[in-house]
Amino acid sequence: MTMRLRHSAALARMLLVFFRRRVLRMGVLRSASVRIFAVSVAVLLLGVMCASAYFFLEPLAADMAVWRLLFDTATVSLVLWVQIAFLLVKVLFINAEGMLALSYQLPLTNRERSAAFLMYEASMTGVVAGAGFISLAVSALLLLGPAAAPHLAASVILPVVLTYLALSVLYQVLTRLWALIGLRRIANVLSVLALFALLALYSGQMKALILDISQAYLHEQSRYVWVTSVSWAWHRYGAYPAFAAAVLLAAALMALTLALTPNQHVRQSRYLNIPAGRRLTRVLGPYDWCLLRNSQTAVGASMAVALFVYLALHPVMNPMWSFTVLSLGGLYQFTATQPLRMISSASASPWRIYGRLVKAQVVLLAVFAVPGLGILGALAPHAFAQSGPALLGCLGAAVMTTCISIVFPAEKDNPFSVFLGLSVVGVILALSAIGLGMLSLPPWAVTGCLAGASVLFAWYAVQGIRTSESRRRNEKGTIGCDVRRRVRSADSSDRGGDASVPHVLNGRRQASLPGRAIRVALPQDAGNERGSDWRHHGRSEPRAVDHHVRCVRRSPDDNPDDLPGVEAAP
Repeated sequence: MTMRLRHSAALARMLLVFFRRRVLRMGVLRSASVRIFAVSVAVLLLGVMCASAYFFLEPLAADMAVWRLLFDTATVSLVLWVQIAFLLVKVLFINAEGMLALSYQLPLTNRERSAAFLMYEASMTGVVAGAGFISLAVSALLLLGPAAAPHLAASVILPVVLTYLALSVLYQVLTRLWALIGLRRIANVLSVLALFALLALYSGQMKALILDISQAYLHEQSRYVWVTSVSWAWHRYGAYPAFAAAVLLAAALMALTLALTPNQHVRQSRYLNIPAGRRLTRVLGPYDWCLLRNSQTAVGASMAVALFVYLALHPVMNPMWSFTVLSLGGLYQFTATQPLRMISSASASPWRIYGRLVKAQVVLLAVFAVPGLGILGALAPHAFAQSGPALLGCLGAAVMTTCISIVFPAEKDNPFSVFLGLSVVGVILALSAIGLGMLSLPPWAVTGCLAGASVLFAWYAVQGIRTSESRRRNEKGTIGCDVRRRVRSADSSDRGGDASVPHVLNGRRQASLPGRAIRVALPQDAGNERGSDWRHHGRSEPRAVDHHVRCVRRSPDDNPDDLPGVEAAP
């Protein structure tokens, strides 16, 4: 089947319209003053970074050998940044089914759809990677003028493009491999974990790579190092042959990426089948299960465990800092739990909702932090004694990601809102860190500033919940003339294919609501007693969770793995 790039470009433009109209008009970004403030802060941070790099590199402007050393070492760091950005973007896109659903009615093949999303993934990866070298690039252009262009092309632009495309090919190859062994539903999760292992392997080799480049500079040699292949070929064979070869290689990798993309889209499991006993059912609530069973939480947990082992073997920092990765699961938590808040009898105050959201992340942190502290206490008592700041940092990360999920709500599971929220918060934190460093405050003052920032995050998140709930209660359809014009039940279209409700209600329930009755079987029961009689765990009547279960209309597009055990009762 031939690729129609103009169709992919049309879909990309449609997604850009969605980004402009919905993402930039949701949450805190509704306010023009907030958008202006965010742009101003980003420009200020960029100016500070470029000015610092310019004054640092100005005495070295005449030594081209030093510039080559700087660019070669920057290439080593950029490859790491590209891998980190690629993993981050893939994690954000794992459950972007709502975004994909926007294109299901269009005459597109899955490869054309993938090409459109590849443009946005590449753009987001470029933004993250660009944050690592923008100051060096601007300083080189100001100090060297047009002579810096070849260095930037050979050591920055081409290596970034080739690394991203090589990772894309490897990702598609891994996806095909998981499909061959029958793991299509969790192929994205497994591929992300495999690439994280590659990232850990590369980070362990960075010291040796930089040492080889430095030795070549000290001995005035042109030594070949694989990570700087483009720069080496550029200086050895000339600019035009090296540039042409890199462009041809990039084109081949892009074609291979599109050719390896599956012809048919395979929906990924959003929630995992994690069994729960009766004790956990009584202790944990729906908000907790919505986070614990999320596939993104599984990815973050696997990465956190791997990073904990790496830091335990290579004590660069306290291994407990690795559990800050667990907070990534909270970036979609507010929108994932929206169906629970839409149950009429489950209304709660904004502070109570915020407490449930944070409690879920604290429970997840405790599941991994308690065994981690036990391991450190047995193997590294010194690291165990210094775990306090790391645990506080993990709690602060949970507060921050919860605030991002509320202030930058990911409508239709779109990753753009989350990425934008992470970027804004990252810029603010970077400027704050620079300011605290310039003031040289004592440790107690820095601790007080961080605590105040956490309180501010929590307060602002609660205000966001209050605003969101107020708008939801007063949206179209709540007055009589709108209700009378409805042709379907009021609740049938609110769910939007969200699979969180059946995965967080622990037990098999039956509820009679206006319109239809449903039966809900949990993932641990699905498949063994589907369609059988009701089982009430020794009770004469089924227990209600949050007093009611919403009426769910099954559609032919609902995937049984994402909606386990939800079926209409006779």
